[in-house]
Amino acid sequence: MGVRTREAYIESLRRQKPNVYTDGERIDNLVDHPAFRTGINSAAVTYDLSNDPKHLDLSRVRSPIIGEEISRWTHIMQDEQDAIAKTKLMAALGDYLCPCPYRCITGDVLAAAFAVSYEIDKNHKTSYHQNVLEILKEAQKNDWIIGGGLISPKGDRSKGVTGQSDPDMYLHVVEKNAKGIVVKGAKAHSTAAPYTNMLCIEEMELVPEYFVGFFTPLDAEGITFICKAPHAPEKPKELENPLSSRFGGHVESMIVFDNVFVPWDRVFMCGEMEGVATFGTILGASHMWHKCMCRWANMDLSIGATALVADFNGVGSAPHIVDALCEMAIDAEILRSCAVAAAVEGWRHESGVYAPRLAPAAAGKVFAAKKLGEDRYYMQDAAGGLVATMASERDYLSPTVGKLLEKYYKGRDGVPTVDRVRAFKLIEDLTASEFAGWYHAMCISGGGASQTYKAVVAMEYGLERCKAKAKRAAGITQ
Repeated sequence: MGVRTREAYIESLRRQKPNVYTDGERIDNLVDHPAFRTGINSAAVTYDLSNDPKHLDLSRVRSPIIGEEISRWTHIMQDEQDAIAKTKLMAALGDYLCPCPYRCITGDVLAAAFAVSYEIDKNHKTSYHQNVLEILKEAQKNDWIIGGGLISPKGDRSKGVTGQSDPDMYLHVVEKNAKGIVVKGAKAHSTAAPYTNMLCIEEMELVPEYFVGFFTPLDAEGITFICKAPHAPEKPKELENPLSSRFGGHVESMIVFDNVFVPWDRVFMCGEMEGVATFGTILGASHMWHKCMCRWANMDLSIGATALVADFNGVGSAPHIVDALCEMAIDAEILRSCAVAAAVEGWRHESGVYAPRLAPAAAGKVFAAKKLGEDRYYMQDAAGGLVATMASERDYLSPTVGKLLEKYYKGRDGVPTVDRVRAFKLIEDLTASEFAGWYHAMCISGGGASQTYKAVVAMEYGLERCKAKAKRAAGITQ
């Protein structure tokens, strides 16, 4: 197959039978359940892009692993040119308007597992790398989306992994035998996991039984997904929630592992704790790099929405609007530059994996999270109070009061009132909706705490080097 369609992706979900709950209800059919509608549609956008004639040169690549044309989403990057093409692919995805397609995790975990399994095999004479290679072949042939289970509940954060009263607060191996391992625990914050095709699970605490990485089918016995529905309208609307009606965020899951058996041919690390640096660095750099371009696409949309509503209000050339758009554009260019820098300054692991440089990717992620609130200030300031007070879609379409709203919601001459209403509803969706709240939280904490990535940037930048430079400038010789 190599590159599949939206329809083939959705059909693959129908064949899977994961144990999924949301709002206390067991869900037997994810595809047709309203809670999963916008998330599945968001992920499916990546398949639309892969089959768009305008983007075939970016979205497809010949795999050196299986020797066939595949989706770039399942490709293991080999060099800087691969990374530049992936950056451009992410930018092209922004034209589809989806704030979070979730396809990034597939490449993140495959690259990290590929590299760390290579290292562990070299040091311990294990056969993990072949396991990852076989998973990679399946992922490329079938154009999978791979979900991640990367963060445990952690319980009492002051006590760490060994001090918990309940050992299941961190995922751990409870049994090893000739056929495989048995794991118990949970993974929190698992975005979109129930509508992926395979899970990559890892725990990297420096205690042997709490250091493990493996792949597993979603419907393996003992796996349960407890899902929070996305912040989206249950049904699409005509005017309101124009973005979140289609792409209103993803389901968020707690994945519970109740003595789940994992055969050895799905394991890529198990107690070999020196792998933490390689897996964590490549995973983090890749994920933050993807996040830079996802946020850039949203910034790009925010700039357009601000300019549009100001134009429809008749103040498109007002000095404060022009200044706001300049500030937003500068922020977007800085963020895109972080992604490009991470791509071109990356490094090649001995396994052959090319990874983005972590520091600019991490810097971009933190910068984007901080700038989201500022962008929303500009959007609301340009639009005005109707963002918060505009009547509902039902009122506007009402045969009784709708004609009054049609009269009094009119803005600049030449702009149909309904178009001005649509522009305001877009700003509302981007800044003041339930979806907007979810998106803000995701930008701040999604992929890891900002404080962690700030420390990474400072460490890689080299404060001691800077101090030495300052000493030379000051004439200090000691």
